[in-house]
Amino acid sequence: MKRVMRILRWIRAKFLTKTFLKFAIVGGSGVVVNMLVFLILTNYTSIHHLVASAIATETAILNNFTWNHLWTFRRRGKMNILVRIAAFHGSRILGLVVTVAGLYVLSDLLGFPMNPSYVVAIGLGVIANFLTSDLFVWPES
Repeated sequence: MKRVMRILRWIRAKFLTKTFLKFAIVGGSGVVVNMLVFLILTNYTSIHHLVASAIATETAILNNFTWNHLWTFRRRGKMNILVRIAAFHGSRILGLVVTVAGLYVLSDLLGFPMNPSYVVAIGLGVIANFLTSDLFVWPES
């Protein structure tokens, strides 16, 4: 029981914070940036929609990195900026894997409806992204 209580305290200390709220706001801005870039590229250029998606996603990742670096985690560490960007990109890949795996488990293996499963899977990906950002990309000193 002590172990469970320690885990619950750790979760509360990580997720019920201004840092997590800032992280979520930055993530929301990334969704807006992603959609705007995608819509601009697909509606006003001849770029293929899959290429546009990749460009939009990378733009959103760089947007999120910038705002997390300047605002969410601004007082953390002195890691080389290129190393930090690489670590951030790596952590987003983990978030993608967690999201897709979560969707697969909930929808395909457990039989829950696809759309609600995807919402839950996105939430799991956000948790993975926050934890990797908090623990590895911008670790506390």
